[in-house]
Amino acid sequence: MSRAISPLTTERVVGGVPVSPFESLAACAGRILADVRNGVGGFAIAINAEKVITCGRDRNVHATIQRATLRYPDGAGVVVAMRLKGVRSVRVAGADLWLEVLRQARGQPVSIAIIGARADVLDATRRRLESDFPDAIVAVARNGYEGTRDIEALTEELAVAKPDLVFVALGSPRQELLIEKFRVVHPTGFYMGLGGSFDIYSGVKKRAPLWMQRRGLEWLFRFLAEPSRAARETKRLRFLARLVLGRL
Repeated sequence: MSRAISPLTTERVVGGVPVSPFESLAACAGRILADVRNGVGGFAIAINAEKVITCGRDRNVHATIQRATLRYPDGAGVVVAMRLKGVRSVRVAGADLWLEVLRQARGQPVSIAIIGARADVLDATRRRLESDFPDAIVAVARNGYEGTRDIEALTEELAVAKPDLVFVALGSPRQELLIEKFRVVHPTGFYMGLGGSFDIYSGVKKRAPLWMQRRGLEWLFRFLAEPSRAARETKRLRFLARLVLGRL
């Protein structure tokens, strides 16, 4: 049986949201995989500036995030806020984390569900997963359009297939709210909300250059590539203002 891997230290609360610090991407993935192998299930949520601000305004989203079993620092601003609260952590990008979990799972079969994105993107994601991770058996594959219209049927499919890992790429907070419903019928699965990760993995969208990722500027790359994100970026400015004023 796998030994559970603990976070670097205790959680820190950022804007009312508890977040676990980690010394590396591998350490965070190891903790998730330990829960998968032990059969205890779980629910990991990437915490960034947008989610922190949303939690302050939406009680349902805040309650859902509080019920997650793991909240990891996906945003550079959250990492800075944690440092100001006395603990250091690396940034754990959700787009990297799910793949690191699958890398660490190599050598032993693991069943997965992939839910979200356009049908063509999901197909491309599935093909690449089967090539990159032969030990990962895709038990459920539903796109984010026709595939999720009948939530009851999808929930029943998960209950029957009982995948070890459930990757849901539908955008926040939709994916987190749906995951809560899925966990009721399949509590031993480990769930991760992945936003637009399938688009990146399949090659449909480009990710920020590594130098921008390392400097916490991935958000800027996404904004320049998709100016329609402007309304969402106002939450980042609110987070920054609260950070500077010491109100997180």
